[in-house]
Amino acid sequence: MSEVSVIPAPPGVEVNFDHPRQQKVLEHYLIFGIGGTLAFIALCQRFYTKLFLSKGLQIDDAFMFLGWAASIVTQGMLVASIIDGGMCAHAWEMPLSRFERYSVTTFVTAPVFMLCNGFTKLSLLTFYLHISPQKWFRVAVWTVIVVVSLYTGCIAILMLFHCSPIRKAFDFHVTGGTCLNVGVLYMATAVSNIVTDVMLFVLPIPMIFNLRMKLAQKISAVLIFAIGSVTVATSIVRLTYLPRLLSSLDPSWDAAPANLWTFIEANLFVLCGSMPTLRKFFKHFAPRFMRYPTNPSSYTHNNYRASGSTMQLSNIPKNRQRKQREQFPDENALKTFNSDRTREEDVGFTSVVVATGERASVDDTSNKAILQTKTITIQRD
Repeated sequence: MSEVSVIPAPPGVEVNFDHPRQQKVLEHYLIFGIGGTLAFIALCQRFYTKLFLSKGLQIDDAFMFLGWAASIVTQGMLVASIIDGGMCAHAWEMPLSRFERYSVTTFVTAPVFMLCNGFTKLSLLTFYLHISPQKWFRVAVWTVIVVVSLYTGCIAILMLFHCSPIRKAFDFHVTGGTCLNVGVLYMATAVSNIVTDVMLFVLPIPMIFNLRMKLAQKISAVLIFAIGSVTVATSIVRLTYLPRLLSSLDPSWDAAPANLWTFIEANLFVLCGSMPTLRKFFKHFAPRFMRYPTNPSSYTHNNYRASGSTMQLSNIPKNRQRKQREQFPDENALKTFNSDRTREEDVGFTSVVVATGERASVDDTSNKAILQTKTITIQRD
């Protein structure tokens, strides 16, 4: 008994079920092999930095791990389908049983990829919550968190239940029932990725320019977030391939270019999401590459200036003095300085001693561990 395909072959085309023609197979293998390896290395770097060089794992790391796991499931299942002769092949060169296996693969991987997208974005957003305590910024971040959570959940659920009965999505023996056009859901995924990626790029920019550091460093920080938003470009490219799926009778072949960009995007989600810990990682293992000029004059702020031989901070709140001494806490390289919050109970007198020896400390009225000292006067204009 001869095999039956889901659609007939075009006239004059010789069908080969054993060795079907496939497109972009090597590209899928290379992106999964190289991109997946780089994403795994980036994830290991992130976890090492958090566990051994910082305060330990937090909720953003859990989201990133889930996003990485979802990306591996998505790419692994699609690669298995390519090996099976399903993905990237013409539907008329697949027997019905193989096309059903291919359909099960796409049925599962579509919502899993959506979760990959959502988890990695939630990882970055929960990291943003540590950047600044300012109320407007936290409200904006929480708003985007709600938006990302809602559209991720809604689209993933629709992808699972777009057919009634559910088995109609992958079992061609089910003749009754109805299905939504899943191509529309794929396009909704790409559009939502573009919109939220732009939002994630724009959100931290005001905080970066409020940091007390050189303009070049601020620009570098913005560029890091711009690199992290490169998935905007991949989503746009993938979106250009999706309209043909709306009316395709040969989805396994027509979806191959879009799926290639799905692989790229899934790996970039993890790579870009692990970038916030790179500074601390390289500062530990390659400190020469992370040195910045330490000229004190570059850190003058607002209406304070240094002169003379004494440092007077009597009118500066203690919490602000503390932040001036701690230019950049290592635990959070993007910590901002809240300069608009002043309370009467925080105002006090503090003297500062700057040691020219190997140790320096705040004067606690003790003469211990103080070497040669000099003081600087800071006055309000």
